[in-house]
Parts: sequence; structure tokens; C-alpha cells
Amino acid sequence: MLSLNWFKKNKEIDALKVEEQKLRNRLLEKEISRPIPSYDVPKEVEKLYKKVRLVNNVLTVVLGDGNIISKSEATIQDFEDVRNAISEDDLFFIMATNRVKEDRVEFEKEIAKNEHIREGFPILISTGEFVEKGGCLYLKEMYDKGIRRSIPQLLAEKFSEVAKCSDENELIYDPEYMKLKKFWLKCCLNPNAQSAEDLYRFLERHKFKIDKHGNFYAYRRVVSLGSVNKELVDFIGNAYNKIKAVWKKAPSDYYIVKKDGEYSISKDSKSGFMIGGLEKLYLDLPNMAENRYTAWHGKNEDYRVGKVNSMPRDKGDDDNSISCSKGYHIASQAYDYRGFGDVPILTIVNPMDVLAVPLNEVGKMRTCRWFFAMTLPEDEKYILDDDDFDVSELGDVFEEQCSEDLVDYVHNSIAEEVKRHTFSIPKLSGVDITNIVRTLSQMKESLTKRVNVIK
Repeated sequence: MLSLNWFKKNKEIDALKVEEQKLRNRLLEKEISRPIPSYDVPKEVEKLYKKVRLVNNVLTVVLGDGNIISKSEATIQDFEDVRNAISEDDLFFIMATNRVKEDRVEFEKEIAKNEHIREGFPILISTGEFVEKGGCLYLKEMYDKGIRRSIPQLLAEKFSEVAKCSDENELIYDPEYMKLKKFWLKCCLNPNAQSAEDLYRFLERHKFKIDKHGNFYAYRRVVSLGSVNKELVDFIGNAYNKIKAVWKKAPSDYYIVKKDGEYSISKDSKSGFMIGGLEKLYLDLPNMAENRYTAWHGKNEDYRVGKVNSMPRDKGDDDNSISCSKGYHIASQAYDYRGFGDVPILTIVNPMDVLAVPLNEVGKMRTCRWFFAMTLPEDEKYILDDDDFDVSELGDVFEEQCSEDLVDYVHNSIAEEVKRHTFSIPKLSGVDITNIVRTLSQMKESLTKRVNVIK
């Protein structure tokens, strides 16, 4: 199997790195040339206290009004800080316990975050894409159609960061913005509003990656059923995804050949014994007899690289207060899944299929559908941590399958939720669902018959 490092060493995008470095140099020159601001600090500051004493690690301050405050386990630094305090707020902060200080810092961070989001609201609203109601942010096209799902705070903050406007204050539809919008539209199609609310915070906390289709990537393990030619399955899956993620090239331009008993990729179909075109081989993986895996529990699942795995939504558990229950489990690096199979793999999940993000679980969640993208070598089992593995252009095969009969799929999912009386069923009519699907279709980039060719 070709390693991630091999692909990184053989990158064909050196020109892009040169341009990136030029941009960094220009930004650095701009930063260096910026004038250093000066501040006028008063030479004499009126003292905020009458006396200050540090005895046996107890700091005592007699205030101007005669009141006394003290702090145990104080330090010389605390003593000096009090002497140099220039405001009452500074003085009380110095005298506070570490716990109070930590709480205050967290509180101020939260206030600053909220202010940052609110400051970003007018910019987002001015683009015509968003609307603010009651302090909450909504996608305007959804709100106007009666779909009132507010964007979670953390996602609203991210929208504020990535949204860019032209000089005419028109939104620039860059890839980062588009993938977030697609992600949220798919969250709006999730029958469980609580799952949609919890999901983005979970993804951010565990550094999951989202592709251009709004789908996200995660890990799990499977059990290999063994075969005489499993090496070829692993090679095809790794070559296909790494060419797209690392080289930013089209797999359709490459072949897999065998020479001297080893597989390799080539643009020349005559450089060895021809196995086949890489794109065609990847799409045909689910039909290969060697491509067979299963689940650790029960060992009755049929998992294959390149194949979607799904269950009826009502057969899974969408209760986020339960840590381990029915459904397909996918995980982040924070979750120790070593005991759940001998093969680490990379999966793709559509936000509309998330069942639950458990409240008391670390790095694990449940879904009713996922795509088996590729197997991973043990030393690359956390491949998403590598910045050179960019998932932006991956997932075309899964997205095409998700797009088939999408309206009926969402209708059925909501009907399944109704059967078990889930409390968070959204008020989505058939027209609402069709409108969201139509919006996703309008945003969808042109695909070839099977996958998008990157040029």
C-alpha cells in the first residue's frame, strides 16, 4: 500500500506551494511595515488602598474606605500586582481565588464570543443570505419558507468567520462558505432537531473535517474476513482517495499496474501488467470477492470499501442521554476503538443521518448510514490529522448515492421518527423538504456520470 508520506513526497502541486509562500511573504512584509502604536501611561497612579501586607502567605489589603480584603496562599507576585494595580477591577481580580479567576476568564471569553457573533450578524444579514430573529440566526431562504431552525451558536460564529463580501457587499461564494451552507441544509433535513443542534459542536471539538458536499469524515474499525487478494482492495482504496486528497488530481487519469509482484499507479497503462483504470476499479470495489469486512459485534454485517451501509432510522436509538445503543458508531481520535476490529477505516457521514451525539460519550456518535471510503494502515489510522490530507474534493461517489431519491428518503426518515414518537420531529412539509433538496441541487457542482473530475 502506498503510504501518505509517499504521496506527499510526490506531490504535483509545487507551483501552488510557491504561490502560497509568496502570499505569506507579502503578508509578513505588510505586518513588519505597520507602525507600532504608543500608549500614554500615567507616571503616577493614585493608590486604591491604604495599606498592603504579605505575612505567612496571607495577602491583606486595607481599602480606602476602611474595608479589608485578604487572600490566602498568596505570592510575592500577587503582592507586586496589588501595588501596581491601576483600577478597582484589577485589584479585586488579583485578590480573587484561582477558581474565581478561571470562571471570570471563561465568562469574559463567552461574552467576547457572543459579541463577536453579534458583530458578524449585520455583515451576514447584509448579504441577503441570513436573517436574525430574537437573537438567533437563520438561513433566510429557509426562514422565509417557514423552516425555523436556528443556526447553532458555534456554527453561526464560523459563518461569520468565513463569509466574505465584495466591494458591493455581495456575498462571495467561496468553497469554505458553500460547504458550511450545505452542511447546515443537510442538518435541516435531519428529523431529529437535537442531533442537528449538537452535531457541529461535536465536529469542531474533535476536529472532524467536512467536504464540499457538506458531509463529514470519521473513523471506525471493522473485522477483515480475509482473502487471498485483500492487498489489491487496500491499494485501490488508498490510491483513489490519496490522489484526490493529496495530489488534487483526477483518479480517472491513472491506472493500476503490477510489476515484479508489486502494485503501483501509473499514467501509462503499458508500464506493467495492466490491472485496470483506477476510477473504474474503485467504483467496482463493492463487487470484488476480496472486498469483505464485517462488524465486531455479531459479525453479521456486510461491509465493503466503496459501499454505503444503512439501517432503517427507527431501528437506531436517537436518545442523546444514552451513550451506547443501537445504530452505527463512528468515532474521533479521542475514542479508543482498538477492541472493535483489526482494520481501521475512514468513513463519510451525511449530517441528515446522524441519530444521536451522546452527552456523556467522548468522541463517539451514532448514525443510521455511512460510507466505507477506504481502509487505513495502522500508522495512518488518524489520517485526518494530517493537513496534507484534504477531504474537500472527496466523497463524490457517496454524495451521488445520497442524491438519489433524496425527497423520498427524507420523507421515509421522518415517517420512521413519527412511529416512535421522537419529541424533536421538525415541522417539515413535503414542500419544505422539496425546497431544501432543490437548494442543495442548485448548489451541487457539475458531476461526471460517476465522479467529479478535478482539473
